[in-house]
Amino acid sequence: MVFFFTASDPKYLIYMGRDKFENELLIKYGWKKDVWFHVDDLSSAHVYLRLPKGVKLDTIPEAILEECAQLVKANSIKGNKQKNVRIVYTKWANLKKKKSMEVGQIGFHDKKDLRYTRVEDRKNAIINDLNRTKEEKESEVIKQMWDEYQAKLRRKEKLRKKKEAAERRKEIEKAKAEAELREYKSFDVETDGKLNTEMNMTAEEFEDDFM
Repeated sequence: MVFFFTASDPKYLIYMGRDKFENELLIKYGWKKDVWFHVDDLSSAHVYLRLPKGVKLDTIPEAILEECAQLVKANSIKGNKQKNVRIVYTKWANLKKKKSMEVGQIGFHDKKDLRYTRVEDRKNAIINDLNRTKEEKESEVIKQMWDEYQAKLRRKEKLRKKKEAAERRKEIEKAKAEAELREYKSFDVETDGKLNTEMNMTAEEFEDDFM
């Protein structure tokens, strides 16, 4: 099962797996806009935050960051009992999974992309507010959401290519029209020059030109 939560700002979706097997599913079917949270150096749930458009890893509002950090601390057996717990978070795309790793275990592509925050104490008010929005769904919904997301990306890419092709055609047509205009002007100048020459001829020169 996968648990979904609505943050205090409903533009943000928070979700997590029930156990390490769901964690494997979440690692596999994450979105580029997802941010992963975990208690640093302790066992905990894998909590994900889906960012709305325009928000990046370093611009997550403090209130939303705290909600994710509180949730991941509350879902750590050891972390929930400790004070001043450090939480690590990073973009989903930075997660690295090797075949040799155990179920639910992950690494990172680049440790420079890791971010940290601390939770001094558990805040029950935050956890209770999140739990009131909690929805439990079958694990398959994660892949369904991913499939829909990928289909949307493909449609977006198709439209982008179609737009680029239309712009290229316009550029080609514009270049062709400009070339034809230059050719016409060149012909016009040559014609005017010839007429001017003929107008300056004497009658005898003009007649000789046809003999």
